[in-house]
Parts: sequence; C-alpha cells; structure tokens
Amino acid sequence: MRPSSATRSLERRLRRAALGWGVAAVVLLVLGVPAAAPIAQAAQRGAALSLEYAGPAAAPAPEVYWLNLTDAPAFLPANLAGAAPGANVTVHLNNTGSYDHTFTLSKAANYPINQSWTPNQLDRFFATNGSLANLSVSAGRSAMTTFLLPNQAGAAYEFVSLVPYQFQAGMRGFLNVSAGAGARLNEGTSDQLRFLPDTLVVNATSFPVVVDVQITNQGTYTHTWTLSPLAGVFLTPQNFTSYFLAHPPLANAQITTANQVLWANFTIPQKGVYEYICTASGHFAGGMNGTLWVGLLPPPSAAPPSTAIVQGVVLAGVGVLLAIGTLLAVASTFVGRFPSKPPTH
Repeated sequence: MRPSSATRSLERRLRRAALGWGVAAVVLLVLGVPAAAPIAQAAQRGAALSLEYAGPAAAPAPEVYWLNLTDAPAFLPANLAGAAPGANVTVHLNNTGSYDHTFTLSKAANYPINQSWTPNQLDRFFATNGSLANLSVSAGRSAMTTFLLPNQAGAAYEFVSLVPYQFQAGMRGFLNVSAGAGARLNEGTSDQLRFLPDTLVVNATSFPVVVDVQITNQGTYTHTWTLSPLAGVFLTPQNFTSYFLAHPPLANAQITTANQVLWANFTIPQKGVYEYICTASGHFAGGMNGTLWVGLLPPPSAAPPSTAIVQGVVLAGVGVLLAIGTLLAVASTFVGRFPSKPPTH
C-alpha cells in the first residue's frame, strides 16, 4: 500500500528539519571554535605588555646607539645617555648630509671643550689627550664604531666633528654614563600612538633610586617620553603644557627618527605612581601615556575568559544540534512504515 500524501509530506518535513539542525551544528562548529582564538591572543598580548622590569644591572651590558650626522652642522640626537660604566659601546653613524663629518669622542671625562678654539687648537687637544673613538663618515654614507667606556660612573664624554669649523658651529654632543646601579627598563613607541608597554615597574625598597629607560621608536613618527616629577598626578591633554611649565619633567626624551634608540635617565625621590606621556601634538589625546610604578605593584589585570570554557560550550551546543537532527532523521524513516489500525465498527 502506497503512503498517503500526508505521510509523504510529513516525511519530507522531518528530513528538511533534520538537515537544518545538522547544518546549524556544522556552522556552530566552524564559527564557534575559532572564535576562541582571539581571546587567547588578546590574553597573550596583555601578558606581554603588562610589565617590563629588568632590575639592577648585574654587569655592564653592550650598549648600542644610533646617531645622525647632519649638515646643520649637528649630531642628532645631541646627547647619548644611559651607558653603564665599563660597558662595551657601539655607535651606528649615519651621515644624512652632503659634507663629510667625524665622530670624535674625547677621552677626558667631564671636560667641556672650549667652543671658541680654532681647528688647530682642537686638533692639538685630541693629539694630547687622546680619543675613545675617532671615525670619519663620508657624505651620504653610514659607519659603525665600537669602544670600551672607562669604569667611571656619572662621567660625561664630549664628542665633536673635527672637520674645520663644524665643532665651532655647534656640532658637538655628550655621551653620559649612568650614575650607578638602579632599575634598567625597556620601552617602545609606536605609530598607533601607544607606549609598548604602557606600564613599567621599579621594584625599589630604598630611595632615591636611579632609573634608566631605553626607548626604541618602533614606528616612524616623532615622539617624546616625558615623565611627571610628582607621584599621583595624572594629566589631561588640556593641562599638561601648563603643568610641565610649572613642574619641569624628570625626563623628556625626544625620539625623532624611525628605529632610533636612546635613553631617559633620571632619579626618583620617593615611591609612588608617576605618569609619562608623549607631548607631540595630538599624541597624548590619542591615548599615548603610561604609568611608572616605583616601590609599588600595579593591581592585577582581570583574567581573560577561559578558551576552554568557550570551546566546551560550543562543542556541547554542536552535540545537542546533531542529536536533534539525528532523531528527526530517524523519525522520518519510520513515517508510513507502520500501517494505521483499521477502524472498528
């Protein structure tokens, strides 16, 4: 006996329903499980950017600096800071101009060279006192020099260009040696208007404490790393200019070129939370600020959602959908197989 049209219609509806539940299960499996990946990635980013604390330097580490030689004539930056006493120093030199320049580093600690000297007097000074480095860089070329710093904390060594009259016109700078043991931290700046990381920690127990922050420009924009001198003061884009006029910053490093690495060196007088910002136009308003925790620990960040829970819920939902679809598919196979009971009279 052929099944009635009503029976065939019911069978088709059950099969369509079973197919729909099965498709829903597949869609949930495809879209739901990968959705847990961004949660895990966000958790990893948060952990990577939360703290950067290297602690006191146990021994002098190799120091690397980047220096532009320009036709102004000038060195950019004019000062290199943060080198540890006795460190092995490498300076990458890039002549951005059309004239030759030299990078000549005086061996005489804490001795500012008289800028009124003639080129011959300047040459005699270096012939008499010697130099830690002396390298000529042709126009448009790059070079590198490596030398060992004397083991003298807090010393400053002047560097000049010996090309006649470039020093006299202002082509000079100083390599400043760290004043002593303290916290040595790493910081980065980005074109997304963020400090990476935006939280730094100095685990100090006695004060004052010397802090050296190595800053690397990971983008191409010009930035500053400008530190408030007062703990517990949090600035706004509207008041930071007047604030720094009244309270000069503890550090104000100027990062002007891509991949530039320089140091901010300062002394913290007491424990507290100190804010640092970028004072370049619009950068602070765009979110470029961070906090330096000295002698204190920042509150723990909220734990990210567990990806195991997310994946478990997704898989459970897939199982339920497949179960419903299977039951409907099985039910559709039995529709019309059992003859209806004949009516009784």
